[in-house]
Amino acid sequence: MNLAELAAVARARWIAGDRRKGGEQVRGVALDSRRVRPGEVFVCIRGTRTDGHRYIREAFQRGALAAVVERPFRGDVSVSGPLLMVADSRCALARISAAYFGYPAERLCVIGITGTKGKTTTAWMLKALLEAAGLKTGILGTLGAEAGEGLENLANTTPDAFTIHRYFAKMIDTGCRCAVMEVSSQGIREKRILGIPFAAGVFTCFGRDHIGPGEHRNMQEYLECKARLFAQCRLCVGNVDDACFGRIFRYARGPVYGYSCKRGGNRILRAERIAFPEGEDCTVFTAGPKTFRLGMPGLFNVYNALAAVQTAVCLGVPVKEEALETVRVRGRMERVSTGKNIACYIDYAHNALSLEKALETLRKYTKGRLIVVFGCGGNRSGSRRAQMGEVAGRLADITILTSDNPRLESPEAILGDIGAGIRKTGGIWYAVPDRREAVKKALGLARPGDTVLVAGKGHETYQDVGGVRLPMDDRELIRDAWKERKD
Repeated sequence: MNLAELAAVARARWIAGDRRKGGEQVRGVALDSRRVRPGEVFVCIRGTRTDGHRYIREAFQRGALAAVVERPFRGDVSVSGPLLMVADSRCALARISAAYFGYPAERLCVIGITGTKGKTTTAWMLKALLEAAGLKTGILGTLGAEAGEGLENLANTTPDAFTIHRYFAKMIDTGCRCAVMEVSSQGIREKRILGIPFAAGVFTCFGRDHIGPGEHRNMQEYLECKARLFAQCRLCVGNVDDACFGRIFRYARGPVYGYSCKRGGNRILRAERIAFPEGEDCTVFTAGPKTFRLGMPGLFNVYNALAAVQTAVCLGVPVKEEALETVRVRGRMERVSTGKNIACYIDYAHNALSLEKALETLRKYTKGRLIVVFGCGGNRSGSRRAQMGEVAGRLADITILTSDNPRLESPEAILGDIGAGIRKTGGIWYAVPDRREAVKKALGLARPGDTVLVAGKGHETYQDVGGVRLPMDDRELIRDAWKERKD
């Protein structure tokens, strides 16, 4: 693709620079001026914290071929190279990205999954079902990107449009026929998925989250963002038991199918005979003529499995029950081996809804006490903190509050916000800001028959303190704490 072709795709107006550069080949696209390489086009994005337009000169100094802008550059344009004016840089980026890689999404069966929780587990379950049917499948989401050559880290659950299409192209090159991606509300709001033709869209559930500065103004906007996904889907699959089922599909253009643990009906796949075998980390249920045995505990994982199964069925993919038995998802109800008949789990639960479901699930498998260790992220909405505290105080026997990713906030201030919620319940709790020490305390208190849940970070292998990511893995914290037990 040359620069003139990129300008046409972006629907851009050439406002400055040498037009003879229109014939030069574009070597890539960059959103961060610090990472611009010679021959790349710098797309200026206005974010919540900074504005790419402020860094145009730096981008050209690093060798940018041109810059895509939403407003004229205030400065010495004579040394700045071509400027391409567009109405919306995010829309332009989506169009450019698809065209640059040859519209790879059109050559894949792309399935998008959205919801407040359950996206990651549902995505990996669906990938397992598709591959069991002989359809090599790539994935994009919270745990990273897998395009047929191993898992690679991503900065966001739903990355920028250029990254999405780059991985789609890589999936095609490695023989993938399907792509499963988690679609966050921020990803939809910021138009990262604009123009992608989804074969299917999946809705897991809706609850309070992502409300605050830099996120969504209110629950209505949050729901509205998620609903927009389904305007791009050939067919839709959703959780009938969720109160927002009807509202989420307001823009759906294709048929809507459901799944439920409570009722059946036309186009609804229902789970029946749900069982939680005593002493086993598994769940058994039937859906239609098939019986599934999940290698993960909890009713919410039945819902995740139903979402995956119904989506496969609606796409005409033959479902093999055994495909779900071996699915394990890092940081999602992940058991960490210890001993002494004490069960330890790690889960990514980082809002009140997900923490509530995690604790309710583990209560079913716990003979003794339920101990939870968790914190809340800094520089995020503070509204979830007291809510999580209240949930923990109500459902756990012992709560240990600690640091999550405090970022630029004081860990003690964050714990104070959570503590305000837990005090309402009268529950037993401790505040231990150091996460390593908090896990040690939990394992020190645990007795045979107890269950310990370390929540909030899940798959993450770092802790963000003062804006610096320090190595930290909850699995290692649990194992180290277990070794230090005196018995």
